[in-house]
Amino acid sequence: MSKRHPDRPNGDPPNAPEDRHKLRIQHTRDRLLGTMYRLALEKDFRDITVQELLDTAGIARSTFYAHFRDKEDLLVAGYESIGLPTTRTVMVSGAPVAVLDVANWLFTATEQHASLTTAFFNSPSQAIILAHLENILIVQVREHYCRYQIGIAEELSREATVRCFVGALLGLWLWWVRHDYPHNAAEMSTAFDALLNNGVWPANQPARQ
Repeated sequence: MSKRHPDRPNGDPPNAPEDRHKLRIQHTRDRLLGTMYRLALEKDFRDITVQELLDTAGIARSTFYAHFRDKEDLLVAGYESIGLPTTRTVMVSGAPVAVLDVANWLFTATEQHASLTTAFFNSPSQAIILAHLENILIVQVREHYCRYQIGIAEELSREATVRCFVGALLGLWLWWVRHDYPHNAAEMSTAFDALLNNGVWPANQPARQ
């Protein structure tokens, strides 16, 4: 009788070659990200070249371009590696509302990598990095608003709602980073959620479960 594997779909045995391939990919990403972070603490992000990343990490150019278009693409992967915001349910005016816990995600992740964040945002490359972070937040918030039908149905109005929400979050976050983290992540997240009605904005458009 063949051995079943309950942790696999349909109890199928693990695909060893496929698993090893995934592990190699993750190992390569981790090495490149770790190298980029170390270099970013020493110099401006704009001055870090792909070749320098490869030489320091000991990774072939072909391997790098098999996973990333450029160093900015690697930077985006770094944001994604910390995970994505989760959804929680809160009571708003007596009704359950699905909330994207994006403020907690952003402030907590930043607090865990405070030295790196400070290095990035004290460099001339901060505009590039901020644009990538803004795009990640916009995509996450937009998808959440569409899924739970938050905001006004018209496309322009909903997009304006998303942009205002993300703009407010980034504005508070930048103040926090540039003032050397005067409050902890939990306090910042709580303050933002309180200002924006527990993360549901606009307040008169409750999300439907």
